[in-house]
Amino acid sequence: MLISETIHAAITEQIVNELGNSNQYVSIAAYFEGECLFGLAKIYFKQAEEERDHAMKFVKFLLDAGAKVAIKEVPAARNEFRSAEDAAQLALDSEKRTTEQIYNLVSLATAEKNYITLNFLQWFVSEQLEEVSSAETRLSVIRRAGPSVLMVEAYLAHQ
Repeated sequence: MLISETIHAAITEQIVNELGNSNQYVSIAAYFEGECLFGLAKIYFKQAEEERDHAMKFVKFLLDAGAKVAIKEVPAARNEFRSAEDAAQLALDSEKRTTEQIYNLVSLATAEKNYITLNFLQWFVSEQLEEVSSAETRLSVIRRAGPSVLMVEAYLAHQ
């Protein structure tokens, strides 16, 4: 195996985190669709797919590194939201948490001088910049729209 048991365990946990994020984005998308905010729903359904793809990248990495893959229990997603802002804030909080998780993996790989893992994780470091930035922008636009959240849909239609 090209990675330590410690890195193996940490990546196994990250797979669960990414799958949990995917489920959370499905829940957020379903909320927006239920509110007839189809542009926002589309964005979050796409985000759900991206998070699942991230989990699959980690799965493939473990397999390529000669490690076994064991998918652990994924926590339930939150399914109730007070508002569009509440849902978008949850998404941003999730991306910030994921960024910290990726940084922790990078720190672990650095401490172990595991350059294969470090190289693999660089894509995720760059990806999190885009993910957090996009989540912050969506939240900002929703906040500016205030109770006129349909203006967000108009804004998204012109993107």
